[in-house]
Amino acid sequence: MSNRIPFSRLTSAAMSHLVQSAGDTLASPFRPMNMSVGKPQVFFDGRPTLKLGDKARGQAVLSGQFTRFGQSLDIGRSGDPWTVAAPSQRFADWLHRFSWMEDLCGLTDKSAPVRARFLIDRWIEIYGDYNAFAWDVDITAERLFYWLSLWSPALSTDSLGDKAASRRAAALRQMKYLRKYYKRTTPGLPRLRAAVSLAIGGLRLQSKSDGYLNRALDWLDDEIELQILPDGAHVSRSPEQTLAAFDMLRVLDDLLDAKDVARSKTMGRAIDRLAPIIAFFQAGDGGLVCFNGAGEGDKKRIAKIIKASNLTNKPFGYCPHSGYQRIAQNGTVLMIDSGSDPSVPFDGQAHLSPLAFELSTAEGRLISSCGWSSEQPQKWHAPMRATAAHSTLVLDDSSTGRIVGGGMKERLFGAVIADGVGPVKAQRKEQIDGIWVVGSHGGYQADYGLSHRRRFYMSPDGHDVRGEDSLYVPLGATPLRRDAIPFAIRFHLHPTVKVTLAQDQKSALLIQAGSVGWRLRTDGGPLSIEPSFYLGYGTRPVKTEQLVIHGAAFGDGDGETRSNRVRWSLTRLEARK
Repeated sequence: MSNRIPFSRLTSAAMSHLVQSAGDTLASPFRPMNMSVGKPQVFFDGRPTLKLGDKARGQAVLSGQFTRFGQSLDIGRSGDPWTVAAPSQRFADWLHRFSWMEDLCGLTDKSAPVRARFLIDRWIEIYGDYNAFAWDVDITAERLFYWLSLWSPALSTDSLGDKAASRRAAALRQMKYLRKYYKRTTPGLPRLRAAVSLAIGGLRLQSKSDGYLNRALDWLDDEIELQILPDGAHVSRSPEQTLAAFDMLRVLDDLLDAKDVARSKTMGRAIDRLAPIIAFFQAGDGGLVCFNGAGEGDKKRIAKIIKASNLTNKPFGYCPHSGYQRIAQNGTVLMIDSGSDPSVPFDGQAHLSPLAFELSTAEGRLISSCGWSSEQPQKWHAPMRATAAHSTLVLDDSSTGRIVGGGMKERLFGAVIADGVGPVKAQRKEQIDGIWVVGSHGGYQADYGLSHRRRFYMSPDGHDVRGEDSLYVPLGATPLRRDAIPFAIRFHLHPTVKVTLAQDQKSALLIQAGSVGWRLRTDGGPLSIEPSFYLGYGTRPVKTEQLVIHGAAFGDGDGETRSNRVRWSLTRLEARK
């Protein structure tokens, strides 16, 4: 802490509390009445950050086309989105966060930063004083992150007739607002982003009379301790949120280095842990595995971040704190969710998916879950968190826990997990002849008296993947019932995979892109092909298929009889000529 620049606190006009505009249709619990910032501030430019924007999306924004959630807003090359009706509230929320500016500023076209400045200046003219919706604390924190991280060279010009002074004043007004209401940000990634945004703002300020940086870095250390697990994953257990946390800290770290300000030990340890876990969460095609509120992501962006991190070691095998097992052999990647529920309040997007797995290769994804994407329709989010939306065993067509849905509890706490899957245990053994992972969970024990055990194996060449699912009464427990309980072992197929079922309903042929074949066999059954959906990318669910092994387990079984145990295998076939 002693190496940080010693800023003192700004004198600012007080912001009134719990006042809102009568004209606001989307009310806020607080409203600033006086956001004076005094004399114009000078902002430090530093070096530009790593460009990660998507060129196609940036070109669309440059031409006036904003697209998100399957909705579009066309404002033309000289218009702005602030004076026309947005397609939806969700779309408006995205517009005001300015994440699209990363794509626009990623272009080499000289008109791109000019356009970015215009769009920001127009926002300031209309919303710069205050608006209940646009100044929501979470939205403000994200908007500041993109404004301030992309300040140089897009926004910092002081050329004749430019509104740079107004831009700086608007940024400072929002910093003062966010600092005052920081604790009202949503716990989790939004609050981490708020601390990062304020720290970047403190670094941008040239004046040494402003108390933003030290306080923001202290807040950031507190959030890192809460949110970044010792194995490097975000506490939500989401690969996507883990990537977002690393990306934010990476941007701040670059600016700290440019300003010659030492990062804290807490931040340094977090970055060191976060960097290698991004590669850990990669599927065989370079995207992210789709667990706990994560979609495939932007593969090019992920590759750029990993390259910039200068990682040289191959991904490790397991994450003991977040609860994931990764088996990778010869380009075949098997990822297993062997973790328990995240703690409250970080479980708002957590899935009920104990011992679910995804299998992918360099040719693409083979076995997946139903996926997840923030761009997908919100009505699909709850079903995608259910156990049946994952490649695992589902007992009696019920989930291994319960998610809060509707009512006062959801309004207060969000769609958090009400009844969890219970502890999930896993062991790993690496040998010359292959790698084994054995896991178990008691998510069905309270209702059915049975625990689920799952074994995985992968051969050294990655061409032989085997599994075994068993349902058993735990040692010392009393069976709750003795009748047969139906179960289904689900293998959701990625939309790029084609499947053909054998006549005996004991095996199926799976063909990946590039005509690579895999054979799934089972000693249980019958095996059937059923419809499924995939939401791992895009703005609309994609129809796909799933292979399902049906059976019935006795409530007093020990997991060793044919009724309560099913074995299956996936074997890679010779590539077709």
